[in-house]
Amino acid sequence: IVMLRNIDVESHCEHHIAPFLGKAFVAYMPSENVVGISKLARVVEIFAKRLQTQETMTAQICDAITDSLAPMGTAVLIEAVHECMSTRGVHHKDVTTVTTQFTGVFKSDADLRNRFLRMAGHG
Repeated sequence: IVMLRNIDVESHCEHHIAPFLGKAFVAYMPSENVVGISKLARVVEIFAKRLQTQETMTAQICDAITDSLAPMGTAVLIEAVHECMSTRGVHHKDVTTVTTQFTGVFKSDADLRNRFLRMAGHG
């Protein structure tokens, strides 16, 4: 497993045009193609600049890595605090939203998926 942990995420939710801030955890199981690790962080940065939901961003990051590298599998987890939850409406400051997306061996192999989640601090 090639994994980057704690990639800073700053984006804006399309529902309230409010920021959400958090961390991304990105992994892939190489097949023939490998990439410099900074490129994985750059993929997160590129998609975070868009106005979107966290769920969409998680899927887009996973799809971009899968399409570019054709790995045996890709895993993405994003945990973020949404300002719309802490500054308006319900005013819950410590609520985080966790989204995941898995392809290939991370989707089909529960042990490997759980290993990724443990490495990301969510297992």
